[in-house]
Amino acid sequence: MKAETGAARGRLLPGEEDPSWGEVPLHLRQALRVSAHQLVTLARGSLKAKEQRRVLSALRAAERMQMTGAHWRLLLTTEREAFGSTSSARAGALYEVLERILAEHLPLPRDQQDAPAAPERTGAG
Repeated sequence: MKAETGAARGRLLPGEEDPSWGEVPLHLRQALRVSAHQLVTLARGSLKAKEQRRVLSALRAAERMQMTGAHWRLLLTTEREAFGSTSSARAGALYEVLERILAEHLPLPRDQQDAPAAPERTGAG
């Protein structure tokens, strides 16, 4: 099933139980750990909201480097704004790490590499 939101929007992600989640390279897990730590220690705004408990829990798992497939899928499909405002450098850094993980560890399947990107929806109609 294709991800509908977040850094993984439009991408096929492995299932929560897929062993490939345990194969994310150490340098990417460490980069995520650093970014997650910076967000968790200063959690405020949208991250402190009750409905974001699962995201905050996944960030804490990333900080401890004890990620499950469910944590990976949640973080990769969470919208950028849930991590912090668009002006937040820390939230931006975390989102960039998630995009690197997608690019380096979960490359597009061959059938998606050659397909043209879906056109963006605009309000014009």
